Amino acid sequence: MQDVNPPDLTLGPTLRHLYPLWREQWRLVMVGILCALAFTGLSLAIPILIQRTIDNAIDGGDTSLLLRYLGLMLVIGALRFGVNFMRRYSAARIGITAEARLRGMMYDAYLRFPRAFYDRHATGEVISRATNDIYPVRYFIGWGVIQAMQSAMMLIGAAVVLTSVNARLALYAALAMPAVAVLTYIFAQRVHPISRAVQARKGNLTEATDEAVIGIEMVQAFGREEDIRNRFGDRADALRAETMRQAGLEARFLPGLIFLPTLGIAAVLYFGGKDAIAGTLTIGEFALFTTLLLQLVWPLEALGWIINLGQRATAAASRSFAWLRFIEPLAEPAHPIHLPDGPLAIRFESVHFSYGVGSEVLSGVALDVAPGEIVAVCGATGAGKTSLLNLLPRFYDPTEGRVLVGGIDSRDIALQELRGAVALVTQKPVLFSVLLRDNLLAGRPDADWADVLAACEAAGVASFVNGLPNGYDTLIGERGVNLSGGQRQRVALARALVARARVIVLDDPLSAVDTQTERHLVATLRPAVLGRTVLIAGQRLSTILVADRAIVLKDGRVVENGAPRDLLRLGGVFTALFGDEVLAA
Repeated sequence: MQDVNPPDLTLGPTLRHLYPLWREQWRLVMVGILCALAFTGLSLAIPILIQRTIDNAIDGGDTSLLLRYLGLMLVIGALRFGVNFMRRYSAARIGITAEARLRGMMYDAYLRFPRAFYDRHATGEVISRATNDIYPVRYFIGWGVIQAMQSAMMLIGAAVVLTSVNARLALYAALAMPAVAVLTYIFAQRVHPISRAVQARKGNLTEATDEAVIGIEMVQAFGREEDIRNRFGDRADALRAETMRQAGLEARFLPGLIFLPTLGIAAVLYFGGKDAIAGTLTIGEFALFTTLLLQLVWPLEALGWIINLGQRATAAASRSFAWLRFIEPLAEPAHPIHLPDGPLAIRFESVHFSYGVGSEVLSGVALDVAPGEIVAVCGATGAGKTSLLNLLPRFYDPTEGRVLVGGIDSRDIALQELRGAVALVTQKPVLFSVLLRDNLLAGRPDADWADVLAACEAAGVASFVNGLPNGYDTLIGERGVNLSGGQRQRVALARALVARARVIVLDDPLSAVDTQTERHLVATLRPAVLGRTVLIAGQRLSTILVADRAIVLKDGRVVENGAPRDLLRLGGVFTALFGDEVLAA
């Protein structure tokens, strides 16, 4: 079975996967880059204008020139405001769009991943990778990348301007740059593994929260609140510890990236001040140097934040892209074969199956089900009943052998067509948090309401629907919480009947209903599924007796096969399973 626990991607592959999210919005990216370039040019123009104002207008005593420079300064300020707004807006939109795109990719993948994926990953971890792990990507792709470009432009532009004015003084201003580069490199190397650990701890915490919420009934019923609280606390403490490690690293390195540029400013103040006193540097040029260097403090400070944000984003994205890259959905056929019309035959041909660990669950199962036949699958707990039934809609594929539907290998049928032909009712059905009528129409939204009412009558929904606050327009709570277990099963059964699927799989569908209700449903079930091929697993003999034929699984093999009443007279495994019910009757 496919490995559904791939390692997180390394930095290089992660960046290659992030790039398309950025490139897809190339027009908006170009707007952001052009605005960043314009903002840089306007920011560089301000110190130059200050220099001209001091040297030409103030020193020259030209009031009219001073006013013209002042007006030009206001125009530059207004333009700078406008392009800065556009830069920030475009960066935010790039990030938000990339976030939505990545979240959509994750959600689409979740819908297509095989059931084995969900068997091995906790719900909280799945949720975390589509939520916690995407926020850092949004800010890095949007704000981080554009800001990094703007900071680079500002540093290059400032270097050109300063060098053109006074190369020696520009060299003094750049004395701290090698130290900044070294500090930045060390910070990037150290923050990346911590960022990965923080994201993993967030996933663990989300998992613990999700387990507590989903299992709150059992937690409270068994008085496990303290254990759950301790488990949550341990994971919260682990996240806090990793986050504090990250904060400590930032506290050690980021102030250095702010402090080091001040050394360049100090050098300019000293050497530039001496030159200004000596008359080799004008006051305006001195003001240009100091003003421009003060403007460089933020780009250098932002450099540390961008690196930190980039490491968080790549650490988070590496987890999500590992799943997108390495976990493949069930393979769709390149040239799908359409199912024939009419009732469908089912054939399990020497089927072997395992969940990838331990022994086989099914070992060479051979079974033929005629079109329109009702076959009961029986066996003790762990015999492989549910595993066998889950192969029909291709929740899993057999490790050996074939499952044929309508004479066609299920792997050669398009998944959508196959699952449209197979309706499934499980022991613990899932209902959506929508109106009852919408739950009933989930498998066939265009169904005639008369068909829905007929299915509800056959499945026993009609017997309790009038007791609901708004009848069929009652809002069903999450997972059908405001219905009883038996009511949820009846709604799921009605939903399967409404779908008009040609194959119906019933996995212990009446386990939560009382015996009187079960007798009624068994009496109405057979005519309701007339003409459909039905496989049913159950723990009560009254449910099994609705079948034309029963098979008995033991240790993953078919050990008995025949009409239910004939198997009872046989006195074998089937009798051992249900004989007590016969005696009680």
